Amino acid sequence: MSVSFGTFDKRTRPARPACAPARPTPAARPPAEPAEPRPPAESAGPTARTDPPATARRPHLHRVDLIRDIAFLCVIVVHVIGVTYPFPGEGPAFTQLVLHATRAVFFFVSTFVLFHSAYHRPLRVGAFLGRRFKLLGAPYLLWSTAYWALGDHARIRDDLPGALGDLRGGIVWGGSWYHLYFLLVSLQIAVLFPLLLKLVRVATGRHLPLLVVTAAVQLAALVVLFHPTPLSGPLEWYRTHGGMLLPTYGFFVLSGALAAVHLDAFHAWIVGHTRTVWAGTLGTLALTWLWYRHTVAGGRDTATASMATQPVSLLWGPVAVIALYALAGRWERARRPVPGRRAAALGAQLAFGVYLVHPMILRLLELSGFAAALPWSPAVDTIVLVAVVATGSAGFAWLVARTPVAPWVIGRERMRGDRPASVTVRRSTPAGPHRRAHAQHMGSRSFTDPVVSNHASGA
Repeated sequence: MSVSFGTFDKRTRPARPACAPARPTPAARPPAEPAEPRPPAESAGPTARTDPPATARRPHLHRVDLIRDIAFLCVIVVHVIGVTYPFPGEGPAFTQLVLHATRAVFFFVSTFVLFHSAYHRPLRVGAFLGRRFKLLGAPYLLWSTAYWALGDHARIRDDLPGALGDLRGGIVWGGSWYHLYFLLVSLQIAVLFPLLLKLVRVATGRHLPLLVVTAAVQLAALVVLFHPTPLSGPLEWYRTHGGMLLPTYGFFVLSGALAAVHLDAFHAWIVGHTRTVWAGTLGTLALTWLWYRHTVAGGRDTATASMATQPVSLLWGPVAVIALYALAGRWERARRPVPGRRAAALGAQLAFGVYLVHPMILRLLELSGFAAALPWSPAVDTIVLVAVVATGSAGFAWLVARTPVAPWVIGRERMRGDRPASVTVRRSTPAGPHRRAHAQHMGSRSFTDPVVSNHASGA
């Protein structure tokens, strides 16, 4: 039997009777014949497959565009608060602590899109690593050098050998500027991704215990990082460098992977438990505030009490991810989402470039005196400075994205035409009454790439 969706082949249509036969009465209706047994899927041949082929394009997952946009905007806010409130009071410091949940968002979405693309298909390890090093490794080296030159310019002039030592240390430990840890950890994820993929496949049916073990490892790492006094031996080494190492973010990484593997169940639970999500978010926010007050009362200054790598982030980070997913999912399901999907997709295309360049723009605004000259209150100055930095960073990323150097500078393939690639619409067949346009999309590979949805996720 031939089955067709969206089109109808008249050659397979049975002849229509001139008039409908009389409907038999129940007494006259012959007994139903038993249905023929269907052959097993293995013997039905390749046409019996119901799963889409590995190379099929799938609908665009707009909610992840908005998650990405909000996360990077929050990062800019955190860094601008550090300028407008150089000695933050409890309000600004707690705001920074709350917005530091973007680290959980970063790594959750990174592995979410990686697993969504690769879990049900064979992985070509060489091609995968080559693309990762192109879109992450090259920008990491370039921006590490650029920020080294910005921050070490005086020492470069007076002590070049010492300055080169600083550059070497900055590249090894992601320390050329405060935001480059993300690229360094993302490179670690890329190198270990084939093993992580195999682990999740082997642990099918035991994903919850695996997640619990990973949470325990991350909690131990966060306790070491947040320890108020120096430790000894390997613990002190990890206390110094752990913010740039994968175990510190392991639960966020694995939870993103498992959310992609169980996407339909994950998505359905959030959509069906909206009130629980918001109640849990408010409750966890209150617990985070109590933890912050306890930390300050224990003698920590507000800057230390608001740092991103502390035990409470293991509680607040995942809850913030779920809340942001619920918000973005509600936006996606709206008849006319605001901002528009095209604008959100463009923002997602530029987001990684914005992330890379915005600290440099912010620092240049400081050095030029622009930030200090803002005449309003710190709160208003923060809003203005966020707008200026975000606009300048987006403009830079937009210009670079249209040049051949885009992959090496902003970690994105070159954008062509007026539309972002993630919302390009192509017609696979000529327009007609039984044709419809299908959204096409490039395959996703990381938080820096566009993402496509599971065909059954409701996207």
